[in-house]
Amino acid sequence: MLANAVHKPFDTRIFHKEALALIQAGWNVTIIVPHTSDEQVQGVQVIAVPLPQKGWEQLLKCPWNIFRKALSQPRQAIVHIHDSELLVIGLMLRLTGRTVIYDAHEDTPLQIMYQHWIPRWAKLPYKWFYYALEKICGWFFNAVIVAEPVIARHYPKRKTFLVRNFPKAETFQRDVIQPYHARENTLIYVGLLSRVRGLAEMLEGYRLAKAKVNLVFKLGGKFAPITLKEELFDRYDATYLGWVNYRELIDLLYQSKIGIIIPHPVERYKTNYPVKLFEYMATGIPVIASKFGESATFVTEAACGMVVDPLNPEEVAAAMVWLLEHPDQAMEMGARGRAKIFSEYNWEQESEVLLSVYDRLQQ
Repeated sequence: MLANAVHKPFDTRIFHKEALALIQAGWNVTIIVPHTSDEQVQGVQVIAVPLPQKGWEQLLKCPWNIFRKALSQPRQAIVHIHDSELLVIGLMLRLTGRTVIYDAHEDTPLQIMYQHWIPRWAKLPYKWFYYALEKICGWFFNAVIVAEPVIARHYPKRKTFLVRNFPKAETFQRDVIQPYHARENTLIYVGLLSRVRGLAEMLEGYRLAKAKVNLVFKLGGKFAPITLKEELFDRYDATYLGWVNYRELIDLLYQSKIGIIIPHPVERYKTNYPVKLFEYMATGIPVIASKFGESATFVTEAACGMVVDPLNPEEVAAAMVWLLEHPDQAMEMGARGRAKIFSEYNWEQESEVLLSVYDRLQQ
């Protein structure tokens, strides 16, 4: 039984990767999640709780509704929670004798320090509250799954397992792929659109590069805060795609020539595994990535792109221009990245760890 209060019902990691991997291995899977109605999708039973209308409902009312639904499930069910908002109900379920797994997607205490909606005076106490709460949960829960190695430091080693959020290689399989040289001169970024994720530097780099080469920049995702669209984005002639679903994202990547991911060199982005990086690689496009942090490690190891100073738009622009002026080398970079996804950085291999955790808890 998987439960989440924040992620969408058909979240890529929770539904398309973990739930379907468990179904394929013969497990019965139920997801309890804010949704419009109960339904069964691809063998997964989705149990809906009311959609939160306000922030406080997501923090308080929604977890309580999920807790009540979880209590109605068989006592032998493994409860797999995905949001820090559910840690308290995870403890409550553990006290009732349930088996509980916490799937830590990110370093919550660190993320709190970068949330623009949290008042500055509240960030430090809020961070330490979650730090203590996660420590307690680590002691009491039966297992903890982490998406990145750095998150594991918060939890006991003996019951913490790394299940990286690599893409499903099969999702990127295509019988026919548009040749790299035939693709549009498109630079693409899909994700959260914020200053700390390098939006200003990407746009300015694009402006500088466009003065030298034929280039289109397509961006998809949500602005954070929303005022950034008017304050920053609208000054440039880049193309805003809005929210992009996963299937559409893959199609867009297969039509593009360069993927970019250049977050600022702050602590939260130095250690995380950006899923976009691996999605770019899976579609055979070279990547422009920050030279700081884990992205640079993967790009350098796979020789699948160029690393730049994310705070230097001139350097960012130079990478765009070089890749477009050297299409043969760019194509080879993309091919090396794609090969690495299919041989090593893929969900098919990571799911084996997930299944081993479930098998261990069933014994």
